[in-house]
Amino acid sequence: MELEAPSPSMIARLLEEISWERAVKYRNGGRGMENVLTAEVLIALDLLPRSHFFAAVVNSCSGAAHARDQLVEQAEMAEMSLLPGDMSVNPLGVAAKKFIVQPDAVIATPNVFAFVEAKRIRTSAFQPEQLAREYVAVMTNMGERLPLLFLLGVEPPVSVKGLGRMAVHDAIRLYLPTVLERAGDIGISDDELMTRIDDVVCWIPWGGVVAAVEAQLASFSCGDPSTGATIQRIGQQLINAVEWHS
Repeated sequence: MELEAPSPSMIARLLEEISWERAVKYRNGGRGMENVLTAEVLIALDLLPRSHFFAAVVNSCSGAAHARDQLVEQAEMAEMSLLPGDMSVNPLGVAAKKFIVQPDAVIATPNVFAFVEAKRIRTSAFQPEQLAREYVAVMTNMGERLPLLFLLGVEPPVSVKGLGRMAVHDAIRLYLPTVLERAGDIGISDDELMTRIDDVVCWIPWGGVVAAVEAQLASFSCGDPSTGATIQRIGQQLINAVEWHS
């Protein structure tokens, strides 16, 4: 029996992404760039004790309470994939290979499929159709799991290019008909999609991530001094990354 090949690490995924971009943008260590910040934060949350740190961050989010509860419950089983590549807005549609989105990360457990959209700390805005596209993509790629559109580093009202700040509902509703027209039949009506937004979309600003991690670092203890010091170092690296990119 052939062994399954290991998946690329988050750093490998980040370097692959960089290879498609102008590398000069990363000359200052990628400071202020969302892909670099997301990698630094997710690597730390991947390595830290999940039930203490990743779960605390998820619990500190707003929205989609039931899906987040399931994600917390299965935190130790979560598979975190940074920059996983193209995802079809409707994998069963005729334009499946052309109408795509690119998650910043995907976090998957047996019961939850989370599409992560991260925004940089400095000025950043959603493209006009972006939230509607990503929302539909979550709903068509979730399989039998609970869908979760996880907005990382975001707090409503969100900035939408050319439209200013908007509620998440409004940003999705405005472009949902256009997105569905291009996606084709996804088996879910416009009305049902709109009524499920509160159950699917969650968000947390970067400051909320830092606050959750700081609180856990302050309360975390274990019987081994070396393990405790390791936890403190990894947690502090996450905090330093957010501060450095600010």
